[in-house]
Amino acid sequence: MGDRGTRTVNCYQCGLPVSRYQLHHVGDRREPFCCSGCYLVLRITGERGEEGLSQALFGRFGIGLLLSMNVMLIGSVFYGGIYSSISVPPDLASPLRFVLFFLSLPVIVILGYPILRASVEDLKARRITTEMLVLFGSFSAFLISAYSTFKGEGHVYYETATMVLTLFTLGRYIEARAKVRASNSVRGMMNSVPLKATVLEGGRVREVGVDDIRGGEEVLVREGERVPVDGIVIEGKAEVDESIIKGESMPCLKKVGDEVFAGTLNLSGNILVRTTKARKDFLVSRIQRLIDELQKRPSSMVGIADRIAAIFVPLVVALSTGAFLYWVYRGDPSTGVMRMLTVALISCPCAFGISAPLALWRGLGEAMKKGAVIKGGHILEGLSEARTVFFDKTGTLTSGEFLLKDIRPEKGVDREEALRIAASLESYSPHPLGKAILKEAQVRGLALHKARDVVYHTGLGIEGEVNGRRYCIGGGRWLAERGIRVEDGDERPSIYLWEDRGLLAAFTFEQGIRESAPWTIRTLKAMGVKTVVITGDGKGGVREIATSLGADELFWGLLPQEKVEVIRRERGVTVMVGDGINDAPSLEAASIGIAMGCGVDLARETADITFSRDNLALVPYLIGLSRRVRRKIYTNFLWAFFYNGIGIYLALKGMITPLFAVVAMLLSSLTVIANSSRI
Repeated sequence: MGDRGTRTVNCYQCGLPVSRYQLHHVGDRREPFCCSGCYLVLRITGERGEEGLSQALFGRFGIGLLLSMNVMLIGSVFYGGIYSSISVPPDLASPLRFVLFFLSLPVIVILGYPILRASVEDLKARRITTEMLVLFGSFSAFLISAYSTFKGEGHVYYETATMVLTLFTLGRYIEARAKVRASNSVRGMMNSVPLKATVLEGGRVREVGVDDIRGGEEVLVREGERVPVDGIVIEGKAEVDESIIKGESMPCLKKVGDEVFAGTLNLSGNILVRTTKARKDFLVSRIQRLIDELQKRPSSMVGIADRIAAIFVPLVVALSTGAFLYWVYRGDPSTGVMRMLTVALISCPCAFGISAPLALWRGLGEAMKKGAVIKGGHILEGLSEARTVFFDKTGTLTSGEFLLKDIRPEKGVDREEALRIAASLESYSPHPLGKAILKEAQVRGLALHKARDVVYHTGLGIEGEVNGRRYCIGGGRWLAERGIRVEDGDERPSIYLWEDRGLLAAFTFEQGIRESAPWTIRTLKAMGVKTVVITGDGKGGVREIATSLGADELFWGLLPQEKVEVIRRERGVTVMVGDGINDAPSLEAASIGIAMGCGVDLARETADITFSRDNLALVPYLIGLSRRVRRKIYTNFLWAFFYNGIGIYLALKGMITPLFAVVAMLLSSLTVIANSSRI
């Protein structure tokens, strides 16, 4: 049970990477644990990760609070207060001290040991953290009290030692619960996915486990049932409640060709769904993995507390030690001990420790409720500094669905045959213009040719062999590179079909502006954020859209690499908003990439933020949310600096006692918690 390894693995319980670990039995397997504490938490709570940690912290806090309150009650006899009329007989003073010692010892071990162990590891890594000041104050108070107890004379400060650890554990518990609340909504999504699915096979219906379903199987979803898989509707239509995915309860009509997601609710009608993924690749599964990842990623704001600690902790230790030595020099070591403990305890930075993570996790949780998955607290922080937002046009500012408006064949070319050839090639293309051509061919009932040796050129077009001839279909720039020039006065988006003999036909399209786009642009400009439209389409139709929206700048006719160059030239924090289809290089080039319309591929690696619904209004909302989070964090830090500065001054002057310092620390932490909860 105590095997140790030297390779780096992740702890089964807390998920943190460790190079030295222990192996313990979990069911019929042996899993790695970073320490016996993590294994004990799993055995007691039965929960892994933040849920198990929060339950363990709550249990520790309960033990600490029970014992600390008893210590404070008995310790008050020595300090007077409501017991000022009671004088402790000499023969009872020593036994009472030992009672306090044995009541405090479990608190020091159960609550203090995990902090001590973490601090030792931090010191080995040459890091100074805020927890070290907690240890300094609490352990100093306990050791001085233990010395007085066994000596049989002097002051004891057991209530101070125990209450500091109890309150610090409370802060850790609040932080863990904040993370749990942020991820519980996702776990609720996972729990909404049925365990069984009704599969249609060879005209027969059978029920199978969702984990056993493979891609390509046909699943029947009846009215009132939850969709058990991610897939495409191949028969029937129904209204589906996608609120667990998109954050809005408006039912969405699903018909043949539409995508449905596991966990959503079928409100009306029966549909037949062809599965496209295994359970591990379901949308809700990918969201869960994102949440698990971002819980382990450090945040720069959270790191500020540790950077402050690198200066603040040695300073407080020096001040408290200096106060002790000063009074020892003056012949009053008892006063020196009081001043030392008071300075250390009033400076315990619980407010620093919980202010940033609590505010950030509240912000991440609010964003998720609106349908935005952010891959880390550092990304939410970065949004607050956004100066320029780039928007892709097609599928982002526009509705995403093009309609083929006109076909202009060259002389001697049959209109329907040009459409049939173009649709045969575009059936292999993911581009919205290609889908519009394919849809028009389907509406007209045209039988497609079989295309061979098809090559898709991102940002340019597609080419392939149809009926023994090599055809290309793409934009005007690609056409010009082939030596074919066209004069087109139509300002709408256009693409062209040609072969070696020359141009065959031109296709023009129309598309409406997304409903939320005008408000989004206006709001961003009012927030002082520059807005830029960046697209590979021609100038005409793009200029019309950009002008109607009121964007600050417009770049058109750009290849993917040219978009990247435009984004990189911009100074400050840049945000790129795209539809996640052809915008991967641009999303990667920007400081922060936002992918819209990525229900099919929500976990896209290049996007820092993904929207589970097509709502541009989320862009200014997230920037405003990030600014509120940053404001709360800085307010909390300023409060903590003010509180600690005044507190240290009063402690050095002897105007407060160690017990008062503990109470003041609690009030400071509660103030920070209340302020962060208002996000």
